[in-house]
Amino acid sequence: MNATLAEKKGKYYIIIDYKDSSNKRVLKWISTGLDVKGNKRKAEEIMREKLEEFQNDYSYRQNPESDVLFADFIEDWLERSKANLQASSYGSYQLQVKAISKYFREKGIKLLDLKPIDISNYYKWMEKQGKSVQVREHFHVNIRKCLQTAVKADLIPSNPADKVERPRSPKHIAKFYDGKMLKELFDKLKGDRFEYIYKITAMYGFRRSEIMGLKWKNIDFDKNMILVSHAMVQTRINGKSVIIEKDRMKNQSSLRSLPLLPVVKDMLLQEKAKQEENKKNFGKLYSTKYEDLVCVDELGVRLKPDTISGHFKRVLTNNNLPIINFHELRHSCASLLLSMGVSMKEIQAWLGHSTYETTANIYSHLDPTAKFNTASAIVGMFGTKENIEEQERIRQNAINKIDEERNLEKASLTTNIEKGINEYQKEESIEEIDEEIAMLELKLAEKRKARLLKNEQDEM
Repeated sequence: MNATLAEKKGKYYIIIDYKDSSNKRVLKWISTGLDVKGNKRKAEEIMREKLEEFQNDYSYRQNPESDVLFADFIEDWLERSKANLQASSYGSYQLQVKAISKYFREKGIKLLDLKPIDISNYYKWMEKQGKSVQVREHFHVNIRKCLQTAVKADLIPSNPADKVERPRSPKHIAKFYDGKMLKELFDKLKGDRFEYIYKITAMYGFRRSEIMGLKWKNIDFDKNMILVSHAMVQTRINGKSVIIEKDRMKNQSSLRSLPLLPVVKDMLLQEKAKQEENKKNFGKLYSTKYEDLVCVDELGVRLKPDTISGHFKRVLTNNNLPIINFHELRHSCASLLLSMGVSMKEIQAWLGHSTYETTANIYSHLDPTAKFNTASAIVGMFGTKENIEEQERIRQNAINKIDEERNLEKASLTTNIEKGINEYQKEESIEEIDEEIAMLELKLAEKRKARLLKNEQDEM
């Protein structure tokens, strides 16, 4: 294989002389785009570069494993990766790979011939089909992963996906309920068959997989502790919806022990008694296969995660409540904790985030005091002594007023509870009264946030 320069119509061309797989001599012409006059040295440099590129490509094409359709390769890549994937991840990847494979199989593009423009055109096609930027971003991740294995296996010289602008979804600002809305939701949930699931999720900020995977053995009613160590997810594998239980959590931090809140303890004991009653009433019809799970139906069969999510949306719709998805109960818990003055580090531990940064990135914009602290820091650096004193006075006055309102309303609620104590049933525990006080504190926290923001705007 060799290369020479040729002149044609006043331009330099590169001619690569090589033999194909059938040992037939082939001349490949490549335009340099350079005028002949004054560009010989530059043309020779381009010729050497193009020859090296062609030699590399030629050597790859001699490998039969490289001479495959990209559609075949990505399907094979998924099956080879299956052993290292959780079943839920495999199910998700399988749906994506099926769609990717269908598109590129119709195009007939081989692995070695796949260009960045081909991948970019696929994303444009997806957009025209109504696929969101989030979906396109997920597809890009797997296309790049797949092609990176081809690079490492010396099947292709470089990863074409690296030269494609990654579809980037806008930062998701989660919706959530404040204390008042959660109180209203809890009122509407009374008597609902899944009441305990939604309330526990909101109080602990559980992921859906965590609440659905909760087991009785992980609830210590004597020591008042609850261990989060089991998860249950619903996915699709080979086109069928399947439920997967796993003792491996999302990350090490997700494996956590939490105090068993009194109100939650009461709900769980009531649910446990109800399940025992159902087991007695339904006899042989009652399933004992899932008796270790907390979340089961009247016949003892484990509840499907999608069933819980779908029912939650119907509850909100039927009661004319703002629509949030089930996972946003987790965000609601975090926002309330933050508004009550709980630190980011404590919230990280409560929610089971792997890093402090994860918690801060998601919830820092909800911190009602963060901007006041930032303002004070700037004034402290550049302001005069009078400026610093004034800024501190503003900050402290705002906090004091909020604390006063909080204490007054808490005292008011306590008085109202004392006056109306006879309206409670005798079996109502003091923990339930404390719950009412706690809900007020959440409401006050929202007012605190609003007041701080208003004061900040007034000072701008």
